[in-house]
Amino acid sequence: MTSYQQFLYENQDFCVIYDRNQKIPKTMTKKSTTQPRIENQAHYHKIGRLRKPIADEIGKPTADIYIDDNHLKHIFFRHKDELAKIGLTPKMFVDIVINNFNRIYKSNQDSLFLVKWNGMPKVAAIELNFAFKREFYEIKTAFVKTKHTFKNLKLLWKKK
Repeated sequence: MTSYQQFLYENQDFCVIYDRNQKIPKTMTKKSTTQPRIENQAHYHKIGRLRKPIADEIGKPTADIYIDDNHLKHIFFRHKDELAKIGLTPKMFVDIVINNFNRIYKSNQDSLFLVKWNGMPKVAAIELNFAFKREFYEIKTAFVKTKHTFKNLKLLWKKK
């Protein structure tokens, strides 16, 4: 099995999110068991949620966190060596950071970094952007970097 086939096999569970402005076909009812093929549909995986107490503290909206297949592929192909060293798939890595982050930083482009700070020289992080039209956070990338990467960014929240 090639690495790309393995990636597809590990990321089969997805949901389909449609843009609010897009017309949903009449065949898409509660009783419908098939999903119609609509142009520009994106396959998103729900990973978690930015909870209300944290969102209020950092001044951001509470919303679900999703990642689409293209960003999972990006993480897989661009950060394959980093993930192989720790023995995780992209989805497993993202799940771990989402469920265990203990710091949030604001980047220069108004995105958020959820960081799993563990006292070691390197930290695990994911970058989130808020998708205004869809009202959720979208994961852009995930990586392992040195803690000095975040030295010049604004710390918005730290777990007590």
